Amino acid sequence: MKFLALPPQYRGPACTLGASLALAFVNFATHSSLLDLLVGSKLRHRFPAIFGLPKWISNITGTPTCVDDVTTAMIGPFPELNDFNAITAMVKLPVILKGVPPECRYWSIQVFLAGGKEIVSGNQIVCDREMELDGDGNYTLTISPSKPSTGNWIDSGDAAMAKMIVIRAFCCSSGSGWRAPAITASDGSVIRMAETERIAGGCALSRATSSGPVNRLTKSLTMNAMLLMAFPEHARTIVMGGIGAVMMRKHLLRKVDKKMRGLLLGLRKLKPNVDVSMPAARASLGGSAKHSYFTMIYDARDGDVVVSGVLKWEEEGERMFRYTSVTCYEFNALPLPSYYDDRSLTGHATPAGDKVKYDVVLTTKPTRKKGLNEIDVSKYPFGVVVVRLVYPANDEVLDVCKPEIAQVV
Repeated sequence: MKFLALPPQYRGPACTLGASLALAFVNFATHSSLLDLLVGSKLRHRFPAIFGLPKWISNITGTPTCVDDVTTAMIGPFPELNDFNAITAMVKLPVILKGVPPECRYWSIQVFLAGGKEIVSGNQIVCDREMELDGDGNYTLTISPSKPSTGNWIDSGDAAMAKMIVIRAFCCSSGSGWRAPAITASDGSVIRMAETERIAGGCALSRATSSGPVNRLTKSLTMNAMLLMAFPEHARTIVMGGIGAVMMRKHLLRKVDKKMRGLLLGLRKLKPNVDVSMPAARASLGGSAKHSYFTMIYDARDGDVVVSGVLKWEEEGERMFRYTSVTCYEFNALPLPSYYDDRSLTGHATPAGDKVKYDVVLTTKPTRKKGLNEIDVSKYPFGVVVVRLVYPANDEVLDVCKPEIAQVV
């Protein structure tokens, strides 16, 4: 390894400092998911969402497990990693799709014109509620100008015009996989997906996963250990590079915290119960199913805070929304360790009996009582709580299910 050593003319203090700074950046990029994102994302998604909060808020649910906190805060505030898009190139129709229903709260298959333009005539979308399953639990969907005698069907319209097929899955079950359906053309050829995205806030990764934090830390430590063994005479430079990476991380988090705090408390003058609706599934190639976000600022420094909302609401056997969640964030957009969704919340029936409501206590002194919904905010008692409603049935749902936040007296 001696042939890798620096020549004498490159061993001065300035060169040592430059090498330390370069190594600090490499350590930071390796330990964070910066390299994963730069390599695995599309150019237009690398530095998005710096012009307004509505574009920043993710269209997904859950809490992130793979993306590093610094990269998370810098690239996609309030991001989560649980939604998928799969898109074909322009294909000639008819085609037949065969697939397994994904384990998620909502999924759909939709046909678009060139450039992602929506087809306004007819019904060019089939969602999970409408999809009839085969005897084996899978589904078969025909996209053609004429309706088949049996099975699910989307009217493709003009057969001479190529179309784009988009498959979406939202709020996938934790740990579950997701596979796009097999698509077969009329001549028997197989059509492959041109693009599969896992959406993470403003950043759409072209790869479904990113290296986990432990793997990234292991990579960074291994790299530095190999450098120390190869160049023990440069131990000081290598150690300074590691210290520089830690300082860079802390500085960036402070910068993001200041930026987000200014947006929430100053420039945007965001007040409790501000609603942000993402694009509807039937109107946008890049949007999600209709998601509504209620963004509230909590302050538990002088006492507990209670967030109340609707956990379950059914009319004539139909759910009035698909998913709800309560997640607390620091002002730099990093989520607190615990959160609740409608599967983990404990609720109580209303006097009328048509709804189930919930109360979530944001506290600095958790009691951990069974059946009590608590989020420990002791590490960050002043922050943001976001309540999501995924795919509400109508606008009335938003009014009825609007959460409330109150200080415990």
